[in-house]
Amino acid sequence: MPVAIDIYNNDISNVDDNCIEADGSAYNVRVLRNRCFNQAHRALSTQPVLGGPVYFIRNIVYHAPEGGALKLTANSAGVVLYNNTFLAEAHQMRPVSNTHYRNNLILGQGAWPEVFSVETFTSYSTSDYNGFRPNPGQASAFALAAPPAGVARDYVGKRETRSFKTLSDYAASTGQDRHSVLVDFDVFRKASPPDPADPTKVYSPADFDFQLRPGSAAVDAGVPLPNVTDGFTGKAPDLGAYEAGAPLPHYGPRP
Repeated sequence: MPVAIDIYNNDISNVDDNCIEADGSAYNVRVLRNRCFNQAHRALSTQPVLGGPVYFIRNIVYHAPEGGALKLTANSAGVVLYNNTFLAEAHQMRPVSNTHYRNNLILGQGAWPEVFSVETFTSYSTSDYNGFRPNPGQASAFALAAPPAGVARDYVGKRETRSFKTLSDYAASTGQDRHSVLVDFDVFRKASPPDPADPTKVYSPADFDFQLRPGSAAVDAGVPLPNVTDGFTGKAPDLGAYEAGAPLPHYGPRP
């Protein structure tokens, strides 16, 4: 079985399909500190992951116009997403078991109505301490399809599907993302959404700076995660791929 795999510090752009695929992997797979720009399809894929854990940590995704940052498909299990910066929706394509989101920045780009939509076979899938920028003008910003209250898991299609216009309604009804916050593109030093009218446009990472602005809603808004946020610089870890004051990762070939 494909196990104990590291995919890290790559600079990947202008790809026809996914930026990085963990497809068919089993456990102890780490996708760390990669930068993904201009992917025609969704950026990070598990099609499927056979048990997990598979970790997506401190990755950046920009311009994934077909459907957003993630391609988490049915029969995947054990998918962990920590401290990523997604300037794209997080929309799971199929139900995924035992999946967990923490400290991510997820900003809608208009590729999907909801900025965050999760379908899970297991009630113990979780999400909290994230920053969301819903797409303006949409009737639904968040959606969750999960087993009904008191049911630990349901693999036969009897999950309850609910959608919500606001983060506060979603958190109050589901118990998820109670510590998450709303953000916008101004949390970054220099960033703007891709043009939805021109999905074929190619963007250069040199034109963006995803470091956080001091005092923005994403600073000190996270939760400590062992071996992920160690050495954070403020009162609490920051959201997203970059911790304020920490050295930036190097992407791509080394000199």
